[in-house]
Amino acid sequence: MIFSFTLVLCFAGMLYVQEANHVTAFGKTNKSSQSSFTIVLKDQNNNELVNYVSQPRTNFLSTKEFSRKYGQSTTTINKIKKYLASHHLKAKVYPGNLVIKVTGAKNNIEKAFHFNLIKEKINKTYVTKPNKTPKMANSLDQKISGIIGLSNYDHLSSSSQSSSFGVKRGPSDFIKRYHLQDTINNKSHKVANIGIISFGGFSKNDIKAFWQKMGIKNSLNRIHVYTDSNKDNQKLSDETTMDIQQASSIANNANINVYLAQPTISGMINSFANAIGSNKSDSISLSWGISEAEIEQMIDNKILPDNYNDIINEILLQGASQGISIFNSTGDNGAYDGIQSGITKLTVETPASSLYITAVGATTVPTKYNVNGHVVNVSNERVWSNDFLYPYFNSIELYNANQSTFLDSYFVGSGGGFSKFNATPDYQQNVSGVNSYRAIQHWDMSKGVANQLATPKVLTGTSSGRNLPDIVANGDPQTGYSVYYNGKWLIDGGTSIVAPQIAAVNAIYVSKLNRRLGLWNPRIYSLAQSNNSPFNPLYGDNETNIYYAPQDNKIYNQATGLGTVNFDKLFNLIK
Repeated sequence: MIFSFTLVLCFAGMLYVQEANHVTAFGKTNKSSQSSFTIVLKDQNNNELVNYVSQPRTNFLSTKEFSRKYGQSTTTINKIKKYLASHHLKAKVYPGNLVIKVTGAKNNIEKAFHFNLIKEKINKTYVTKPNKTPKMANSLDQKISGIIGLSNYDHLSSSSQSSSFGVKRGPSDFIKRYHLQDTINNKSHKVANIGIISFGGFSKNDIKAFWQKMGIKNSLNRIHVYTDSNKDNQKLSDETTMDIQQASSIANNANINVYLAQPTISGMINSFANAIGSNKSDSISLSWGISEAEIEQMIDNKILPDNYNDIINEILLQGASQGISIFNSTGDNGAYDGIQSGITKLTVETPASSLYITAVGATTVPTKYNVNGHVVNVSNERVWSNDFLYPYFNSIELYNANQSTFLDSYFVGSGGGFSKFNATPDYQQNVSGVNSYRAIQHWDMSKGVANQLATPKVLTGTSSGRNLPDIVANGDPQTGYSVYYNGKWLIDGGTSIVAPQIAAVNAIYVSKLNRRLGLWNPRIYSLAQSNNSPFNPLYGDNETNIYYAPQDNKIYNQATGLGTVNFDKLFNLIK
């Protein structure tokens, strides 16, 4: 099929949802105003916990068992609650005894944690933050891993891209392309549950209209919403709408648990703690994140604690120990995940870079574009990025357009590369292609700005760290999926559309096997090395995620991970 469109309208008009410089209640000056933040406690017996989740298993912990073995003791929790109450602060402890949401007046928060809020100019923005590291009484402070949410600079980005074509692909296209129908036809033994973590509301009418158009018989009674405050779901979100529609239609017998919070890092942590602690969901999907490079800046500016990455891993370890399979998109700016915030170095997205999450990227499926009279043919499924359109962007001098048009045209693609926060996990060790790379350098970033090279350079080398992504599926918005949002049909894509789709696949597996699967990664990397691999590596000499390219005859590459998946085959191997 040939899509004909006007270049500037479609590519310059791609939606990039970013909640940069999000101002929380801590941005206000009234010291008596109510604010909230998050305390993350240290887990216990961490080495034992890591060993527990590192191997494929069929038995998992309940939340109570996790609390008893790895969370803080009830005695410690009660002491912290008593201390907070003495300062007129309310505490909500999430099951698992790792995360506490604290609410109260700002002046009481400052007294309880021995700091004062100050204003400081960072990146041309005035930021409110503590003047020193917040601390409780000494004996209790030793139990704390970190405190998050005391600054008004605390934001996340959605990995969503949209275009405005008519109705196109539906869930059945995903099921057919990636071979899931035979598994769906197997007898189900239980109703599975999918948790969706997002940061905006949705319209039930949009969900119903989508189901009707796609021929999906489902009930709105299967959708359950959980929020931490009455502000969490006031605005409609295309991201939340898309995630629910995709997950509920692929796994159309599953319950959907939607966890809503403010679009901040502390909001994300609270939603994870809520979703994991309640233990209602067999799969969890997250389509949001932030680049590791931006986290580094926040740590340097004392907005986030130094051990932020350890905090994320703690929470995800709880989920894995309870058998919850968690999937996260890798971002939509290719290998330059921080480019929208002015960061020009190669970087990947967190929490997708955690060892305890399955990171999902995006592809472009075969299609033809008509770009300003030029026909561009994509003959094989490939990593999603706009690199093959650079000649046409250059011909109309799009690089001389405004900054937003420039970034939204040239720096679009599936996130991937090497984590600087997490070492290469055991499950990736000795997999061919891991920790080595082939790249095509289109940009000279040496002066802190993006200068396009007249002739791209082919580079090879080695690196280390957690390699991203793990698996991929179609996510290019130009070959993407229909979404009905706010009474209109859109074509949506980005790596974010893949996360709820794979979470739905996991829910189908759970319903057929009558058991949870936990962290996918140790199992899938082992299977990828077998003679009967269910993965289809994607090759192509000039196909990049704006930097990383496939290496021939390797199992893994940093553009498309292990590749696409034959899900029927994967199910049979797991079964």
